[in-house]
Amino acid sequence: MSASEIADNKWEVEASKPPITNFGGIVQVIVVTFFSGVFAWMLMFTFQGIFGAKRETLADAYGNLTVDGKKKVEAPKAE
Repeated sequence: MSASEIADNKWEVEASKPPITNFGGIVQVIVVTFFSGVFAWMLMFTFQGIFGAKRETLADAYGNLTVDGKKKVEAPKAE
């Protein structure tokens, strides 16, 4: 190997190390961790909405609404 190849390999080894010893590197790790946490938080609420307990919302109760706001009472059927 030539001296330039050895120097190039040393530079590649140094460049592959994460820069966590300076202020910019620490801030970068904190920002990535924050955004990963926000993404996980949103994903958690998504799964709660998909697989969680079913709640009766206004959209679910639309068929039961009347003009005065009271529920419809079905008359008993005569046999």
